[in-house]
Amino acid sequence: MKHLDNDTTAAIATGISGSATIIHFSQTWQPVAAFVLAIVGIVSGMFAIIYYARKIKQIDGKGK
Repeated sequence: MKHLDNDTTAAIATGISGSATIIHFSQTWQPVAAFVLAIVGIVSGMFAIIYYARKIKQIDGKGK
Protein backbone atom coordinates (compact mmCIF):
# COMPACT_ATOMS: atom_id res chain seq x y z
CA MET A 1 0.00 0.00 0.00
CA LYS A 2 1.25 3.47 -0.89
CA HIS A 3 1.65 6.02 1.89
CA LEU A 4 1.42 9.53 0.43
CA ASP A 5 2.72 11.24 3.57
CA ASN A 6 5.92 9.21 3.57
CA ASP A 7 6.46 9.69 -0.17
CA THR A 8 5.99 13.46 0.12
CA THR A 9 8.41 13.67 3.04
CA ALA A 10 10.96 11.60 1.14
CA ALA A 11 10.60 13.81 -1.93
CA ILE A 12 11.14 16.95 0.14
CA ALA A 13 14.17 15.44 1.89
CA THR A 14 15.62 14.34 -1.45
CA GLY A 15 15.11 17.83 -2.90
CA ILE A 16 16.85 19.48 0.04
CA SER A 17 19.72 17.01 -0.05
CA GLY A 18 20.11 17.36 -3.82
CA SER A 19 20.14 21.16 -3.71
CA ALA A 20 22.66 21.13 -0.86
CA THR A 21 24.89 18.83 -2.92
CA ILE A 22 24.71 21.13 -5.95
CA ILE A 23 25.49 24.21 -3.82
CA HIS A 24 28.45 22.48 -2.18
CA PHE A 25 29.79 21.29 -5.55
CA SER A 26 29.53 24.77 -7.06
CA GLN A 27 31.29 26.36 -4.07
CA THR A 28 34.06 23.75 -4.21
CA TRP A 29 34.82 24.21 -7.91
CA GLN A 30 34.24 27.99 -8.06
CA PRO A 31 37.92 28.92 -7.52
CA VAL A 32 39.00 26.55 -10.30
CA ALA A 33 36.42 28.00 -12.69
CA ALA A 34 37.46 31.55 -11.78
CA PHE A 35 41.12 30.69 -12.46
CA VAL A 36 40.33 29.19 -15.87
CA LEU A 37 38.21 32.19 -16.82
CA ALA A 38 40.96 34.57 -15.70
CA ILE A 39 43.46 32.77 -17.94
CA VAL A 40 41.01 33.00 -20.86
CA GLY A 41 40.65 36.74 -20.24
CA ILE A 42 44.40 37.28 -20.14
CA VAL A 43 44.96 35.34 -23.37
CA SER A 44 42.16 37.18 -25.18
CA GLY A 45 43.60 40.50 -23.99
CA MET A 46 47.00 39.56 -25.37
CA PHE A 47 45.43 38.70 -28.73
CA ALA A 48 43.61 42.06 -28.71
CA ILE A 49 46.86 43.92 -28.05
CA ILE A 50 48.58 42.12 -30.93
CA TYR A 51 45.63 42.75 -33.26
CA TYR A 52 45.42 46.46 -32.55
CA ALA A 53 49.19 46.90 -32.72
CA ARG A 54 49.15 45.42 -36.22
CA LYS A 55 46.21 47.63 -37.25
CA ILE A 56 48.00 50.75 -36.00
CA LYS A 57 51.07 49.82 -38.03
CA GLN A 58 48.89 49.39 -41.15
CA ILE A 59 47.29 52.80 -40.65
CA ASP A 60 50.67 54.48 -40.19
CA GLY A 61 51.93 52.82 -43.38
CA LYS A 62 54.79 51.08 -41.58
CA GLY A 63 53.34 47.58 -41.86
CA LYS A 64 52.05 45.36 -44.62
